[in-house]
Amino acid sequence: MYVRCMSQAGATYDTSGVVASLAADDKNSAAELVEVLAHCRSITASADYRMLCAASLIFDERCEDYLIEVAERDSGERVSVDELMAAGMEHFAGRDPRAEFGPDGMERATAEVGAVLNVPAAKAREIITAGDTARYRLVFTGQALAVGRIDLAGFLLICTRTKLVVDPELVKILDTHIAQALFDRPPLSRARLGAMVDAIVAMVDPDALLRRKERAAADRDVTIRPDRFQPGASRVSASLPITDAAAIDARLTAMAASVHSGDPRTRAQRRADALTALAAGVDHLTCGCATCTGPTDTEIDVDVDAPVDPAPAVEQPAPQPIAPPVTAAQPFFHIVVNLSTVLGLDDQPGYLDGRGIIDADTMRALLADAEREFLRRDDPARAATSASTYVPSKKLQALVRAGELCCTFPGCSAPAWSVDLDHTDPFDHRDPHTGGETVRENLKPLCRFHHRVKTFDKRWRDYQSPLGEAFFQSPTGHMFLGNAYTALDIFPALGPPAKPQNHPARTTLATRRTQKRAAHLRAVERADDANPPPF
Repeated sequence: MYVRCMSQAGATYDTSGVVASLAADDKNSAAELVEVLAHCRSITASADYRMLCAASLIFDERCEDYLIEVAERDSGERVSVDELMAAGMEHFAGRDPRAEFGPDGMERATAEVGAVLNVPAAKAREIITAGDTARYRLVFTGQALAVGRIDLAGFLLICTRTKLVVDPELVKILDTHIAQALFDRPPLSRARLGAMVDAIVAMVDPDALLRRKERAAADRDVTIRPDRFQPGASRVSASLPITDAAAIDARLTAMAASVHSGDPRTRAQRRADALTALAAGVDHLTCGCATCTGPTDTEIDVDVDAPVDPAPAVEQPAPQPIAPPVTAAQPFFHIVVNLSTVLGLDDQPGYLDGRGIIDADTMRALLADAEREFLRRDDPARAATSASTYVPSKKLQALVRAGELCCTFPGCSAPAWSVDLDHTDPFDHRDPHTGGETVRENLKPLCRFHHRVKTFDKRWRDYQSPLGEAFFQSPTGHMFLGNAYTALDIFPALGPPAKPQNHPARTTLATRRTQKRAAHLRAVERADDANPPPF
């Protein structure tokens, strides 16, 4: 079958090859279709890179057109001092002297790109800006998009998180570090990619974190508008500083968890009701279980025509079940930080669970009145004691979660402190010493969804290396590394201890290098003795 179509822009394209590929996919196995998915992801990323560059080139051309039109009508020359002063006053007043010439190059390109891609003006501007970034600002990182190492959403995330680095020399260094990190690792989830980019920004330009903090405070806003996709509902969105958002999120979660287990509402519904309660000035959520909402008094029917007994027997009402008191909502969130930063010895950034990297000053302010837990690498005695129990100790749980950023399944970004801890080798309840022990090397965070998939679908297999790398083998036999970037890259002190400098392997190699160098110097000395000047 041959199909020839015309796009909205007037270009024609042949769909016969696509139709043939779709027909062939019906006969492919699951393993072959996985390769098709990977190929499509790579091709899509390359096409997105070309789309960004094309949008940026359109912007360049429209800017040139605009400048030519302006030059034809206004050369910029002023014949008198009064005209020059008037132009300066217009500038200081914030009025654009070129407004009379109509839309500028960006506005023209935005309209054109938006029409072709059928996207709003804001999205079109984002694409144009990202194209400029890929061509001139983050060139090496843009190449990672071009060859499919990251997707368009990942590149836009990098553009957003690096835009406050303004020094051109620092931008070049930043671009190099990000590109190297991307090419050294398999694709990362959004949470891991964001943390990695933020950590590199903090290393290259620490002041950028402070500028981001100021920008977030200045841009805070809350909008409430009708939901376009669900009639009768409204959508609430807010742009808040990271710590304020974490505090609100923790408060809603705590209020949603404070009711009894018999409450008929889902967790999402309880969080929505908690937000409404906070707006009404109430700091707690009313429980909706049958015990809390049932009648409190027993009704007794009385016959008014019956003779009155001088000493009637009073029937006591049946006792009503008393619901236990609703626990108070205690909001909390988790922060991982080096002790040296808390003590003020350095300004290394910290990690706010589910949110990302935060600067040292903000972190120390949050930790001023917080409950602190000091973690060290595994204590052998404590590890031996907890290895035979199914539930990890609180210290071990904290150590495992602090060493990760999110769920270790490929592509998942569920926060590490709100997911399950999974035994890579299943725990043997009958004989714990023969099965998977409860030790750090055998535990990893997994969200409930991926934990259930891994547990009940036996075709999924997972492996954990001594360095904590979590590998997952799919039913088709494809292998994925789920945690290519972890909190250990940000906080090396939480990882396994480095080999000592006097390790036998290092000593052996150092000795060999010393011997080879000495032999080379002796050979040079013998050659000089055999050929004295003038040679």
